[in-house]
Amino acid sequence: MEKYRDLALKLKMRNARVIAPQEMVFDIRTLLKCYWGCENHDNQSFKCQKRDTLYEERLKMIQAYSHILLVHANNGQDVSRAVLEIERQAFLDGHHLAFAIRYCNLCKKCAVDEGSDCVQPLKVRPCEAIFGIDVYKTAKLHNLPCYPLKDKDEVQNRYGFVCIS
Repeated sequence: MEKYRDLALKLKMRNARVIAPQEMVFDIRTLLKCYWGCENHDNQSFKCQKRDTLYEERLKMIQAYSHILLVHANNGQDVSRAVLEIERQAFLDGHHLAFAIRYCNLCKKCAVDEGSDCVQPLKVRPCEAIFGIDVYKTAKLHNLPCYPLKDKDEVQNRYGFVCIS
C-alpha cells in the first residue's frame, strides 16, 4: 500500500494515508446534504446517480475493502485526477476491484451541467456523500485539516478515497 501512498505524494497530494474502512466515519445524514444541499444534484444528473443501490449496500461495499487510501490536497481537480490515476495503477497491479470515490470535477466546465453528455463518462466516480462518508470527521480523525470556509479566499481542503483490496 505504500506504493500508492508514494504515488499520491508524487501526484502532488499534500497528504496520503492508508487507513482501514473501520477508520472512516459514516453518517447517513450526509445523504441529506447530498440530496438537498448539493447544487449539482438532481435525479437526472449523470454525476449523482445512486445506480440503484441502497445506502446500506454502499456502506457494505466500502467495508468489503482491506485498505482505503485517503488523499488530501487543496485543489479539487488535482484530487480527482490523482485518485483516478491511483485507481488505475492499483488495477494494473492486480487489485481488479480498486475504486476511487471523489466528487467529479475533472473538467473546467462540466458538459452535464451545461445540458450535454459527459465527455469523460468512464472517469466519473461517485462522491463521498452518496456513500455516507463524513469527510470532515474522517479527516479530523486522521489529524488532517477540514473545516467550513468562512471566506472565499481561504485555502480549501479537498479529499478523495481509493478503495483497494
